[in-house]
Amino acid sequence: MKNINTVQGLNLQSPTTYVEIEDIDQSKDVNKLLDLIQNFHPIFIESYTNENNVLTIRSKLPALWRESSNTLRDLSKGKISYEKAKDYLLNTVIKMQLKSMSTIPILHKAQQKGYETTLSLVDEGIIPGINEGYGYKWNRYYTLGCGKGSQITCSISSSKDSSFAKNIQQDKWATNKIIERMGLPLPKWDIVKYKEDIDKLWNQYEKPIVIKPTGLTGGNGVTVGIKTKEKAYQAFDYAKEKIGEKNRKNWQKKIMIQEQAEGDENGADYRLLVINGVLKACTKRIPAFVVGNGKNTIEELILKENKDPRRDLTNPAHILKPIEIDPPLIQFLKKNGLTLESIPKKDQRVYVRNVASMSRGGITEDFTDKVAPEIKTIAESIAATLHVFTLGLDIICNDISKPLTKENGAILEVNTMPESYLNFYPVIGQERTDALDYYIEQLLKDNQTQKIVVIGQTKDDIPTLLRNKRVIDKDSNIGFYKNNNIIINNSEFNKDIETWKAIEALKVNALLDTIILQYRDIDEVKEHGLGFDRIDTLFLTKEIRNNKKVMKVFRKYRRKKLIQKIKRI
Repeated sequence: MKNINTVQGLNLQSPTTYVEIEDIDQSKDVNKLLDLIQNFHPIFIESYTNENNVLTIRSKLPALWRESSNTLRDLSKGKISYEKAKDYLLNTVIKMQLKSMSTIPILHKAQQKGYETTLSLVDEGIIPGINEGYGYKWNRYYTLGCGKGSQITCSISSSKDSSFAKNIQQDKWATNKIIERMGLPLPKWDIVKYKEDIDKLWNQYEKPIVIKPTGLTGGNGVTVGIKTKEKAYQAFDYAKEKIGEKNRKNWQKKIMIQEQAEGDENGADYRLLVINGVLKACTKRIPAFVVGNGKNTIEELILKENKDPRRDLTNPAHILKPIEIDPPLIQFLKKNGLTLESIPKKDQRVYVRNVASMSRGGITEDFTDKVAPEIKTIAESIAATLHVFTLGLDIICNDISKPLTKENGAILEVNTMPESYLNFYPVIGQERTDALDYYIEQLLKDNQTQKIVVIGQTKDDIPTLLRNKRVIDKDSNIGFYKNNNIIINNSEFNKDIETWKAIEALKVNALLDTIILQYRDIDEVKEHGLGFDRIDTLFLTKEIRNNKKVMKVFRKYRRKKLIQKIKRI
């Protein structure tokens, strides 16, 4: 992109990558928009300045700001409105690069621990949507760490999750099959292809029952508490309707009938999060409700509840969803003798959903320390059997501290890409950021790639010199950047590549045991940065070591352990 410079990693101005966007006029609207995004979450912007028509944004998400540069430039010159610029940054750039709320804390935690975070598939632009045959999800794959032992993530799903698990979790039919294969407790169930199948199966099932699509998520098409054939027919039609809203694959078109397990009287369920074989969090998902004040109607209370900033969908870091007033909500109220115009008594809790889905406005409460050993074993067994690094297991039960039985619940479904923010940040109870720490530590425990930076000219070939000095093992795979060249194991692969692109190309190359970046002089460092957020060894020629001003910066980074060693070359 023209008129943009990326100064990557530690640099002479700050310890954070920054993007310089030229030809930006002073503009209150630009500041207003950047302030809005900065207040969402610290991952987006550390700080920014606009001086001499150059906007400098410090952020460890440089791709986001490179992609936003033209929009910010046009906004500064009045060529587009504030609302149009806001819409593009929030609903295209940020949404496409960080759609999942789980992605934000994962990237942020990795960065805090000193790991590189790099877009895996994209360096510039936004990959077109599903209508163009690609799919926006590809914009959201990130490489955590760099070189050998790095891992690719999309939300909390990672390259350590088996394809078998990813296929199983999409389909409730397949999920039930594997759970049955393991001999674990599961309520009676069948597939109903036609409405007439309900008649054939009806007398075989204890009531109430549940009817739901096997391939949809977020509670879509699910009907619970069915006790009559008439309600079962209606539930079948509702599931069909939800399936038909989009062009589905065949495996998504199946409809399941299942005996409804005993659970919380208000429809709450539990999400258990297993990371690398260990249960790390359990969160109760509570259906959406409002609390009366004796004055406002249910509709007014819902509208008031939706003003909670945690339910603001504008903020990519929201942890709750709005309560949508829709036909199922109205029908649920009617079933309980209520309408939107009903006025609850003071402090009366009125549930407006019977499905404990976050996407339907539900809230969360931490129950990690109350999980029964038998349920913990079930969760960890399923994760191990599916060969999955991260698993979300949904369970419905009366008492999570007791074993699963017909009278005390059942397994609902598994998910290899669970929205784990609900486990990390429950609305009620203890936050489980320790689980987030554990995820990063376990995911990247094998990421030991050496990160070396050399500043100054030398007669010797740097990789050869460092091998001779035994800094690098003789059998190491080495990625080397110098003079716009990418060199891997002494073979040149790209002789004319922008510096930031070359550095990112080496970071996402999982073959590499060592990555070396060599800069001619300090001017090149000023222009491009040192490349890494943390450096194992910084090698300097005598000329560079004699520069007191520069050495003061390097020693400061050394004291902060952002540079582990500073040596002569």
